Formats: sequence, structure tokens, C-alpha cells
Amino acid sequence: DECVPDDITFCDESNPDFEFNSLLKEVMQKSEMRHWKAATRKLKQLKKRYATPDRPIPQDAYLAVLEACVENSLHGARAAEPARKILEEMSEAQ
Repeated sequence: DECVPDDITFCDESNPDFEFNSLLKEVMQKSEMRHWKAATRKLKQLKKRYATPDRPIPQDAYLAVLEACVENSLHGARAAEPARKILEEMSEAQ
């Protein structure tokens, strides 16, 4: 007794890059606010979840996070390890 209409079709019209772009925007915002720790975590999420060879992470994102790490001199030692990893990722991407 189920009522299943035959004339309804579903099509996904959402932007396939929405989540990538949204997380990239968060990375850039955290970097601008100089929240190096949050920015590095968001960058890591972006890389693991959404980055592909067809859709790489822009160099600007890496540079913005590096600048946030460098400018936060009070946490220089703590920010050094994420900065080193970002530099390695940038060199691998080229």
C-alpha cells in the first residue's frame, strides 16, 4: 500500500565544490585573524577531506597559514612543527 509516484525524479543541483570552498574560506579567515593553530587544523582537514589532484589546495592558503604561524612569535616553538609540515606539503605539491 505504498504510494510511489513514477513521475518524480531527483537531481542534485548543488555545487560540488561548496564544501571545499567553504573550508578554504575558513582557513583563510583563521589565518587573517592570526589563529595559527585553528588555521593549521582547518588546512589539514581541507587536505585530507577534499583536496584532489584535480582540485589542489591553492598556494595562497599555504602562505596565509605560514604567515599566521610566523607572526605569532609567542608560540614560535609550538608553531614551528606545523610550519615545517606546510613547507613540506608545498614542496611536494610543485
